[in-house]
Amino acid sequence: MKTTFSRSIFEEYPSSPESRPADETPLVTVVVVNYNGQEHLDESLSALCADRSFPRTEILVVDNASTDGSLEIAQGYAVRLASEVSVRVLRCPVNRGYAGGVNLSLAQARGKYLAVLNMDVTVTPGWLTNLIGFLETHPEVGAASPLIVLAGDEQLVNAAGQDVHVTGLGFNRGLSRPRPAFGLEPARVSGIHGGAFVIRRALLEQMGGWDESGFLYHEDVDLSWLLRLMGHELYCVPRSVVRHNYVLTMYPEKLFLLERNRCAMLLAHLETASLFLLAPFLVFTEALMWCYCLLRGRAFLKAKAASYRWLIRQRNRIRARKAFVRSIRRRSDLQVLAGSAWGYAWDQFLTLGRERD
Repeated sequence: MKTTFSRSIFEEYPSSPESRPADETPLVTVVVVNYNGQEHLDESLSALCADRSFPRTEILVVDNASTDGSLEIAQGYAVRLASEVSVRVLRCPVNRGYAGGVNLSLAQARGKYLAVLNMDVTVTPGWLTNLIGFLETHPEVGAASPLIVLAGDEQLVNAAGQDVHVTGLGFNRGLSRPRPAFGLEPARVSGIHGGAFVIRRALLEQMGGWDESGFLYHEDVDLSWLLRLMGHELYCVPRSVVRHNYVLTMYPEKLFLLERNRCAMLLAHLETASLFLLAPFLVFTEALMWCYCLLRGRAFLKAKAASYRWLIRQRNRIRARKAFVRSIRRRSDLQVLAGSAWGYAWDQFLTLGRERD
């Protein structure tokens, strides 16, 4: 189940030095996954390169076969700042999704930690110092998210980590709440947010890379659940702040990916007895999702039905994934479920329910 990485599947710009002195070895590799991010990538990379508060970093931009000119933006930073900041661009000839982009970086990353950023996230000065300082002094913590605020109003929160529900749903923790409500002290969370987080590289390698079989959406919930099964804690560190261009929205293709990946995760990560224990909650959540699809119309109903067909086709892969998860788990299902959310974020459901095409 280990992921293998090959240099032949991507191009690198520019060529990197073979080695660096020990005192210059990056402690952190910042991975920016890009797909047609021309609208946001320049702002994201500009803020990253301008923040020199944490010197032992390198930046890898993984481009998932973009066609909009954003690849050229990233290459421009790599060439223009070659003498000041370590910026490299890895170009994948196909779009492997968010997790697949991070996996591509593993073969080239030199850092002890991987800081993963979405292409529409803009960091603020000192964001990395606070995250790494916390992880260095808390070895039981496997990954941590910064406080993610809304780019349109930085006093409102996009996510202070995630609330991962026992049925696999992932809710933005604290969405649209005032930023001061979360204070400055680190808080344990049931899920990291995929838009911005730092993970110990060794853990990602131990799990054979980030599971990219879902392609897009829900992969941060899957990663969070697996890290907790492996015995690691997850935290949000509010002293670290990044901005995210974010709007809570849903469309049929997104719902299809979210639902198929959620159910696949539950089947792979939970033992049969746990699934029976959760049956009332699982049935209620399925009914809730079908009601939502009915409200949104035929395209959503078809997307939900298609997620079941995908699960049937993927049953052998899910079985293999379950066996792998068993081999690296250190906690029981009950221990993970005890630290998960049992209530629904009804405000987020209502926002999506009021949305119209």
